[in-house]
Amino acid sequence: MAKLFVKIMLILLTVFLGSCSLKRSNPLDPNGNEDIIVPEPVTGITYTTSSQNQIPCWVKITWTANNENNTDGYYIYRGMGYYSSYALVGDVTTNEFMHSSADDPSVQPKIDYFYRISAYKICPEGKLEGRRSEPYWVRIP
Repeated sequence: MAKLFVKIMLILLTVFLGSCSLKRSNPLDPNGNEDIIVPEPVTGITYTTSSQNQIPCWVKITWTANNENNTDGYYIYRGMGYYSSYALVGDVTTNEFMHSSADDPSVQPKIDYFYRISAYKICPEGKLEGRRSEPYWVRIP
């Protein structure tokens, strides 16, 4: 049993040490390309909602705009719980997003929603998304 353990450990050590010398080839990897600018995290998130019993109901989310040198737009994600999966519900170029039941019937009053926002930068290879914000709780009255 001890010999098997030693063999497994040697295999794992070989794989680990061998992977340390792998060349980074992702063109959007900021560690492999110093020309890539990673968008800053989104901060200063606030929201306002429609009044109770207002139709359509809505939530307007705003945040502190990132420096335009490292951000071209923002993705907005929504989930039904803090640790739930999040679906993309918006892609905007300003620092505000209006989510309304007039455009999306899933927006309903008296339900807890959690929003996350990330900035992105457009690169020749595609959009480089920054870190998503912490989940932000919203309830429409």
